[in-house]
Amino acid sequence: MGWMRTLLLGDIGNRMDIADAENQIAFLEKRQKLASRALTKKEVKISVLQAELERQRLATTALSRFLIEKGVIEEAELEDFIREVDAEDGVVDGKLAIEPNSRRLIFKPAIPEGTFRSAED
Repeated sequence: MGWMRTLLLGDIGNRMDIADAENQIAFLEKRQKLASRALTKKEVKISVLQAELERQRLATTALSRFLIEKGVIEEAELEDFIREVDAEDGVVDGKLAIEPNSRRLIFKPAIPEGTFRSAED
């Protein structure tokens, strides 16, 4: 269509084609900026979640080692308990499901008596 305007309208047709191209470029630049901002927000969120995961991993590892070293629980007992907790969300997959809306962990209402050894054992 652009060549037809040029043929029929000469310089005015050329200017109209240039204006159309400039409008298209401006539109694409705006879309690209919006996409770039969205990507940056997602990258920041991923970074925050990764840092949170690293802190949780450190705390979990430290707590597990502490409990084992202090003799509160044996490593085999802890592994068995982890498998039991893993099954609570209905799937034994090495993960514990998080409720999609709240990001809160799903817990059983109460820990059964005798789950952990007492300090006297």
